[in-house]
Amino acid sequence: MFKSGIGGRISLKLDDAEKQVLSQIFEQMDDLLQVPNFDKNADPLARMLNMDGSTQISEDPALARLFPDGYSEDEHASADFRRFTEQDLRQAKMDALNDVRLMLMDISGKSAVTPVQAQSWLKAINDVRLVLGTRLEIADEREIDFDVDEPGINLYNYLTYLQGTLLDALS
Repeated sequence: MFKSGIGGRISLKLDDAEKQVLSQIFEQMDDLLQVPNFDKNADPLARMLNMDGSTQISEDPALARLFPDGYSEDEHASADFRRFTEQDLRQAKMDALNDVRLMLMDISGKSAVTPVQAQSWLKAINDVRLVLGTRLEIADEREIDFDVDEPGINLYNYLTYLQGTLLDALS
């Protein structure tokens, strides 16, 4: 878990089981975020400027949750918004995820967390919680029966706890 220290320093201590679970989750998240095959006939200038993204919301509810409509009332504006922003947003999510994955490989005992790494952790945990919540069909945390002994709910609760300890350490 994350803890704050003297001078605003943040540390993270995870046991081997936690590191293994988080590594697997973040690897699966990386697989989910991988860019779909792009159109080889797409405009090369648009591809170079990162403006050749999809204009359709994903049929996967979890990806639709990570990359929602920018303008739910205007189909054309939403398509343009998605085309111009989704690839950069996807890359930012993957960058944060990769930062966390690299840090997980180096953690031994109690490790220091830089402010930049803390932000990557927040982004990565939040994205995983969004995906997991979508897969578990959690629409509102008040609807969750937290006493259920279901691995998905237990994982969701653990991620919520981990995120909470980081937020506490940052404040």
